[in-house]
Amino acid sequence: MLLIRAILTRVLPALLILGFFISVYSWLQATKQVVKPQAPEEQTWIVQSVAVQQVDVQPLEQAFGTVVAAREAHLRFGVAGEVERVSNNLRNGADVKTGDILASLDTERLQLALDKVEVQIKAESTQIKEFTAQLALRQRMAERAQSLSEKGVGSQADLDGAELAVSQASNQLALANSRLAELKVSLRRHRKDLEDAVLKAPFDGSLSSVDLALGNQVSNTYLVATLTDLSSLEVSFVVPADIYANVTNLIDQQVKLSWSSEGSVVSETTATITRAEVVVDRTEGGGRLYAELPDDAARSVPPGAFVEVSYSGRELTSVIELPEEALVGQDQVFVIEQGRAMQRQVVLLHRSPGWIWVRGDLKSGDKVIATRLPGIGNGLRVRAVASAQ
Repeated sequence: MLLIRAILTRVLPALLILGFFISVYSWLQATKQVVKPQAPEEQTWIVQSVAVQQVDVQPLEQAFGTVVAAREAHLRFGVAGEVERVSNNLRNGADVKTGDILASLDTERLQLALDKVEVQIKAESTQIKEFTAQLALRQRMAERAQSLSEKGVGSQADLDGAELAVSQASNQLALANSRLAELKVSLRRHRKDLEDAVLKAPFDGSLSSVDLALGNQVSNTYLVATLTDLSSLEVSFVVPADIYANVTNLIDQQVKLSWSSEGSVVSETTATITRAEVVVDRTEGGGRLYAELPDDAARSVPPGAFVEVSYSGRELTSVIELPEEALVGQDQVFVIEQGRAMQRQVVLLHRSPGWIWVRGDLKSGDKVIATRLPGIGNGLRVRAVASAQ
C-alpha cells in the first residue's frame, strides 16, 4: 500500500503536466489560421527602347597606324676628321632651320691639300702658256721649211725635223692641258671636302639620336644625329578590300586621329588622305592609304605615336540604326510586344563604337530593347522608360 502511494505521488504530477501540454497543443492546432498559398507576382524588368526607322548612313570605320615623318635625314659628315666645333643647337629635341651649322671638323689638312692643288694649277697654267708659245714658234719654223722645200732650196730632212718638233710641242701642250683638267677636278674635290667638314641642317626640323662631342674622331659613316621634318608628318593604315575598291572616293577625305595611353585619349587631331599604294599586299587583307597631318600637329601627335584612325568608308542604304546594347549574340534583338520581350532575327552589317546597323525581321515603329538583360528570352515581362538615343 505504501508502495502504491509512493508511485502515485511521483507519477501523477508528471501525467497531469503532460496532459496539460497535450491539451494546449490540441487547442492551438484547432484554432490556428489557415494560410492559403499564393503564386509569386511576376517580375517586370525596366528597360530602355528605341524606335525602329530605316536610314541611309556612312558610318565611321576604325583602323590603326603609326605617325611617321615623310622626310627624315640621317646626318653624317662627308669626310673623316676630328670634331672641332659643336653648336649649342646640336641637342636632342632642338629645332633647327635650313642651313644652320651644327658641327664642324678640323680642316687644316684639307686646306693644305687645297693650297697644294692651287699651286700646281698655277704652275701648270704657266707651263701651258710656255708650251703654247713653243708650239706657235715651231709651227712658223715648219711653215718656212715647207716654203723652202717647195722652192727647192731646203732639204726634206729639215722639213721632217720641223714637222716632228711641231708634233712634240703639240703633244706636250695636250698633256699639260690634261694635267690641268685633272688638277681642276682635284680642286673641286678638295673644296667639296672642306664643305663636307661642316655639318649643316638640310631642312627645318627637330633633332634626335644626337651623338657627338668635341675631339671625337669620326668617319664619313658615323651617324651624328637624325633630323625629322615635323611639318611633313603622315600616317598609313589599311582599309578592307571592299572599301579600297572605291579608293578614289577616299582621296582628300579628312580622318580623325586619336592617340591613347592606358585606355584614355591623350590628344586628337585630323589628317587628310592624300594617296594610296597601287600594289596591294594580300597579307594585309586590303589596301594601304596615307593621310598627311597638319603642319602644327607634331606637338600633339608626335612621330612614333600609335593612333586610331576614324574614317568614313562604306555607304549603307535602308538600314536600321540601333544602340550596340540592343544586339543579343550575333544575330538577335528583342522588341516589346504587349509588355513582353519578343525575339527578332537580324543580320549585322556594321559595328562602330556604341552603334550597330542591321537588316532583318523588323518594321518601322517597332520598339527594340536597348538594355542588356541577363537571360533575356521570349515572353519576359518588360516596361520601357525613356527611349535610348
